[in-house]
Amino acid sequence: MRIFLGGIPLGCDNIGDEAILACVVGMLKRSVPGVSLTVATKDPATARRLGVATVPPFGFADTPLDGFAEAVSGHDAYVWCGATGLSDYPHVALDLLEAAQNAGVATYIWGVGMDDELNPVFFKAHGKRKILLKCLGLVGWYERRLRNRLARRISRLLPQCRGVWLRDPESAAMLAKTGFADAKVAADTALLQCFPQSPNLTIPKSQNPALGLCISTQRQVSNLDGVKSLVAAVRESGAKVVGIPMNPKTDRALLEELGVECIDGDTPEAVCAAAAECSVVLSSRLHLLILAANVGTPVMGIARGSKLANFLANFGRTVEGSVYDCDWPAVTRRVLAALKDRGDWDKVRAAAYSRLLARLESARLEFTGMLTR
Repeated sequence: MRIFLGGIPLGCDNIGDEAILACVVGMLKRSVPGVSLTVATKDPATARRLGVATVPPFGFADTPLDGFAEAVSGHDAYVWCGATGLSDYPHVALDLLEAAQNAGVATYIWGVGMDDELNPVFFKAHGKRKILLKCLGLVGWYERRLRNRLARRISRLLPQCRGVWLRDPESAAMLAKTGFADAKVAADTALLQCFPQSPNLTIPKSQNPALGLCISTQRQVSNLDGVKSLVAAVRESGAKVVGIPMNPKTDRALLEELGVECIDGDTPEAVCAAAAECSVVLSSRLHLLILAANVGTPVMGIARGSKLANFLANFGRTVEGSVYDCDWPAVTRRVLAALKDRGDWDKVRAAAYSRLLARLESARLEFTGMLTR
């Protein structure tokens, strides 16, 4: 069976996306006998690393859509897999989905998320257009028109998929607001990255307390002075601050600008190893929280959209604030407390992972069973 994986900007310096990809590839290889996988990615090393065929990242990284229909033809299935594509970059992913359907290829959506906030780059008025629309009192009308156009495309294309599984119930609820209410719920496939056999995990920690930190350059924290104060306070307490950039270029540059020394590795495995050595991880990137929780490290999140809050809700926790509005002195106090005391994290984490992995396994059996029928 030949399966084409795409729909997200793979090979574009996002370690979270690469963790998703590696886990989806591993899952399909274990579940679909004799499967042959093609991945649309900018990184040619993916072929060797994961044992797959690769093609350009059609629609992403300045790669035109031209040639996608030919590339996907001859495959038995096209799978739009992972990330928050239904709200972050839906236009490209829907173009790919439609082209695959027009080519007569069975289409599936697996593990994709949808924030409660659509990407402002695509769904908000900007520049001179915003100025003109504001003068006419039409900004709201224009932005509703953009959202409605997306909803119409979703309502037309998703019912033609053989199956749609989203990564959490909150994403399914958001998608239902567009008119498509038939999505099933799985869990983020990156939960399988570096995951041990038992969810009742205890990893020996370094005796020296450390904060793992990632501040994303996407929808960047508005008060960087607050972050600098946090870093200074953690160091004054005697703990170390470890930068774990999930974008090894842009996040690293920002963390280093904040005076934080970053890890050398730029793979999901390197992130998991670094997070395992930390007492707590604070991040505005969802997949650092997932990979840190995978290896048993307590996590705290700074929200940019709803996806971090959705993940933390599995542990009965909330975000510490948002990138736009955050009480950094209060965050600092909570981080310092977490560096000293894990509280009930291990018990809560074990219960949450039992539920999440059971949900993921149930969805996997249904998804791969449908692929092989």
